[in-house]
Amino acid sequence: MRKVSINFGRYSDPNFGKKSDLIYNSMNGNEAYPTPVPSLEVLQAQNTQYNIDLLAAATRDRDAVANKNRSRQELDTTLRLLALYVMQEAQGDEATLISSGFTLTKQREPAYITSPGVVTLASSLSVGEMEASLKSVPASVCYMFQFTTEPPAENTVWESHNSSASKYVFRNLTQGQQYWVRVGVIGRKGQLAYSPVSSMYVQ
Repeated sequence: MRKVSINFGRYSDPNFGKKSDLIYNSMNGNEAYPTPVPSLEVLQAQNTQYNIDLLAAATRDRDAVANKNRSRQELDTTLRLLALYVMQEAQGDEATLISSGFTLTKQREPAYITSPGVVTLASSLSVGEMEASLKSVPASVCYMFQFTTEPPAENTVWESHNSSASKYVFRNLTQGQQYWVRVGVIGRKGQLAYSPVSSMYVQ
């Protein structure tokens, strides 16, 4: 269900007042919100006072700044309560929510694992070692580096080594032996996607 943001801390003092103005103007006479709680009269009065205190605080007088901060906190509380009313009335309808002047929260996109791409194989610094690497895959939690010494087939048994990084060094391999390698990428929700198979002779 779509929601509106109740986080106003990211707004500068002037922009906070402008956002409050926008919400008041958007909801005033809006048939989707017939009985706002708190009332729009309360919102308008607090917003007017906030703008007065904001102007006075430009002098950087300590008492004036304190008054502005207090007015902002009161207006912030009213807007948060009003946002709850808006969400209750709109019942997740995006157009109705937008018409209130509030900002919609961002929707979290589902984390899908895509194909890891091609595995790059290279000789490591030591004899009998092979380095396998591929580009990092967004939303991955683990990389499963696998190899076999036989051409891959349907019933191939792979030797697996897990890694949190998208690079792994196979050790204690047989010199002159051809190895076939693939990488399985595991996602946050248990998704699994395999790379194409690459191969090389170990030095």
